[in-house]
Amino acid sequence: MFLLSASQRSREILSGIVIGLIYYLIYVIILPQIHRLLGVEKVSESPSIDITLAAFFLAIGVLANMTRGTIYSFILNALLKILGLLAYLHIVYNKPITLYTSGGIYTVYINPDPFIFTISIWTLATVLIDILAIIERLRPALPGALAYIREAL
Repeated sequence: MFLLSASQRSREILSGIVIGLIYYLIYVIILPQIHRLLGVEKVSESPSIDITLAAFFLAIGVLANMTRGTIYSFILNALLKILGLLAYLHIVYNKPITLYTSGGIYTVYINPDPFIFTISIWTLATVLIDILAIIERLRPALPGALAYIREAL
């Protein structure tokens, strides 16, 4: 896998950049903007791009793609998802929702936990699926835990 031609290596790098960019956009731009649309005033209307964080997402995406087929790829993909979840939680957690009505301005502290809980469960479930895929790859003779999950779904 590590002996790739220059064109294959370029495709892997480009693919990794796209994957890292997608995770960055989902967790750092799109999900916080959903909170803003719900009325969270402290989440910026025009999200700023944190170059360092974006570069970290892109680098992990590239490394995960370049090591595809190895255990390192699974670990890096899990790290990418957990980093996205942590960045999202840092942006939106404990922000009040401000409602503007004809009778005045009301600041409401709505518990965002259900939405945060849903995003967290989705992220951790994908990490768990990655872990089960690692186990299945390392122990192909064992009945696949991932196959049981697929059958259950």
